[in-house]
Amino acid sequence: MPTDVQFIGPANRHAITLRPGSNLPSAKGGPLPRISLFVEARLKDAQFKTEIIQLSFDAYLGDVLVGQGAVGPVTYLTTDGQQVEAAFTCPRSALPLFLDPPPGRVELKLRFSGLLRYQHEFTGARAEGLEAAGVWHQWPISNNLVHELTVSIARSDWYELVVAPLKLGGYLIASLNLPDPTEVPAWTAALDHLESARRALTTGDAPAVFGYCRAAIDALPGAKKNIFDNMAVGKKREAIDALTLSLGTYLHSGRHVEPTTGATGGDFPVDRQDAALAYNETVLLLSHIASLVLP
Repeated sequence: MPTDVQFIGPANRHAITLRPGSNLPSAKGGPLPRISLFVEARLKDAQFKTEIIQLSFDAYLGDVLVGQGAVGPVTYLTTDGQQVEAAFTCPRSALPLFLDPPPGRVELKLRFSGLLRYQHEFTGARAEGLEAAGVWHQWPISNNLVHELTVSIARSDWYELVVAPLKLGGYLIASLNLPDPTEVPAWTAALDHLESARRALTTGDAPAVFGYCRAAIDALPGAKKNIFDNMAVGKKREAIDALTLSLGTYLHSGRHVEPTTGATGGDFPVDRQDAALAYNETVLLLSHIASLVLP
């Protein structure tokens, strides 16, 4: 994960460094939702003055492009660094991703291109390869080169400072009880399918989410008829068994891609909202099953 991005200028001069800022994010809703992040811009050498005319960036959540924004103009950069706003707008079609980012801290990748300018005070050999001293020179940042910075946000801050102001609706934070596959190897296949479903969700592949979630249930120890053999016979066992069967039927009836064969099936097309429901229901169900059947 890139913790900073260095902009190497003419004559291979290290000009400025961008790294995640210390200020917390914020967001505004409306027809064109806007998210404000902060980065620290730090000058490398006081004798090689650099200013940001504009740095445009694409913002990615996982591998999905969720918005575009810009930094700048920023003048009077110092070697001590300063907090700079990196704001971006996002299409409303991307907002469901914000409700269900990948587990752990929320990580946004910013990929930069744009225009800087520099002025130097070097003479003699130190000025070799540079344009005239004491004059501002423009310096384009090509999008052919990767200038990528990852901004990591605590999940609690993400929901409170980004999701809530965007008014995306309610959200659920649940305690999960999924086992460690190194301690419970019999659950490895099911958990691997669940992780594949999560990745498919972040890339917007809804049919694959359905397929992997169904595969996760089918891979549970004892599936399909003996998952709950460790539970006492009774109404609770019958009810959770019926619920598991019902979710499996729903996952199979939606258009899906079989993880092993790549074959497609199902009775109706599914979109990202369907996939988010399928994934969340499967995670919650497997967590509850683990609490019921494992020691």
